[in-house]
Amino acid sequence: MQSVVLILISLIQLIVLAFCSNIMAVEVDRPNIVLVMADDLGWSDIGCYGGEIRTPHIDSLAQDGLRFTQFYNNSVCGPTRASLLTGLYCQQTGHRGDHWNQPKDYTKCVLVSEFLQHAGYHTMMTGKWQGRDSALDRGFDRFFGPMCQGKISYFHEVQQNPFYLDRQRFALPRDFYLTKAINDYALRFLKEAVVKEAPFFLYVAHIAPHWPLHADEADIAAYRQQYLEQGWDEWRLRRFELQRKNQIAPLQWELSPRPASVWDWKTDPNQVWQAERMAAYAAQVQGIDQGIGQLLKVLKETGQEENTLFLFLSDNGAAPDGGVGPSKNGFGFAPNQPNNRWRKDNVSIRPGSSPQNPPGPHDTFAAYGLAWANLSNTPLRGTKLTGYEGGIRTPLIAKWPKVIGDGLQTTQVGHVIDIMATCLNIADVKYPTEFQSRKPLPLEGKSLLPVFQGENRQGHKTLCWSVPNDQAIRMGKWKAIRPRKGGEWQLFDLEADGTETVNLAKSEPDRVKELVQHFKAWQKRVGDKQ
Repeated sequence: MQSVVLILISLIQLIVLAFCSNIMAVEVDRPNIVLVMADDLGWSDIGCYGGEIRTPHIDSLAQDGLRFTQFYNNSVCGPTRASLLTGLYCQQTGHRGDHWNQPKDYTKCVLVSEFLQHAGYHTMMTGKWQGRDSALDRGFDRFFGPMCQGKISYFHEVQQNPFYLDRQRFALPRDFYLTKAINDYALRFLKEAVVKEAPFFLYVAHIAPHWPLHADEADIAAYRQQYLEQGWDEWRLRRFELQRKNQIAPLQWELSPRPASVWDWKTDPNQVWQAERMAAYAAQVQGIDQGIGQLLKVLKETGQEENTLFLFLSDNGAAPDGGVGPSKNGFGFAPNQPNNRWRKDNVSIRPGSSPQNPPGPHDTFAAYGLAWANLSNTPLRGTKLTGYEGGIRTPLIAKWPKVIGDGLQTTQVGHVIDIMATCLNIADVKYPTEFQSRKPLPLEGKSLLPVFQGENRQGHKTLCWSVPNDQAIRMGKWKAIRPRKGGEWQLFDLEADGTETVNLAKSEPDRVKELVQHFKAWQKRVGDKQ
């Protein structure tokens, strides 16, 4: 009898051990997630999308992973982040769809960080937090960055944007530079995470290359000559040629026309100053790339690379003038624009930029203008705030060696609302009907995992936008768009004409009517208001 009892005990111990081993195996197998977002980065700025800016580490993500050519954002910083973190249309989060609207605290929603933290992930964030509460109250274990509610500086703290390290106010050192600080704390948090047993989620929300054009002189100098020798027209043609060669832009597409208000580069009377602006912008982009290189190095050295999903994207298209006033002849921030009321620690900042006041130093506040923004979005039409492809189409690159093959590209359509669904799917977390006394709205996004696995997923029947300048809907290859304040709908076939140069509305009235009906139904469902 005693021997039988011993045998039973041994069997129970083996079962318990096997059960625990399975739990540990599941824990180990759950992938890590690193999500890096740029701010106001144009669709073609990075090298693997045709750009001449030196971004070797971002390019390596595409070389070792998957590049999307038809992925979408919400055309503005805050609305895109609302959708990214909640898996919902921004209008459902209480965010109307433009960047002047409040609230931005997402209190009626559950964030992806909260779900992952609850599921055992170690969660971290650095960079642009636009909530009214602390990021640590919304599912993040660690946080570094500004409570970003107003204008910014890359060298100083601005009154509206105090910096925090977790819950403590953070005093900026004398040699502070925003992008480097975001990179450094992302690296610090990652080094802490890789030695923990739990899987981790790291969200790096860059503010670069968002205006103002702040960068170190040495970094600007590295780009100065190339933009002086070849201006926006030549570089745009070069980007388009490379995009066609690499099948990022189909051969049947035409290059969208240069905006009428932008001069021919050869006739611009201020080429030295114009080149300086683009050089400063390129330096800001390169800073993002350097931070990504640091993260990739740690993942590789610690053996975490194979089972880490690494995502990179931008929150909207290139921004010509910072949203303060209209650009003229590619300038942006005309001297008489009323942006000189901004103060930093009660010290006036020189407004705008001019040939006598080049960008880069800490006491300047400038954007790079419509001409360079048009280059950044090559070959697409439109910029930030618009519903044209240049405003809403984003580069997205996914690297996950365990699942995704090398050097792949997909034309499958996706949207930032899909990021939440993807993260929960790969972490084996179900989206609940109730979470900590909150009842989140049904998830709008769809997981990208089938695309990562080389399959054709059942995507969105329609995607809709109500952004500051326009309203738009995409259904299959068809897209309808009109000014937000009202006007005639335009219709484009995005397969044949992704640069939106040929309006087919008059020849396809029934199709326009169908799309408009779907758009109105979407407005009613998500609570979109004019």
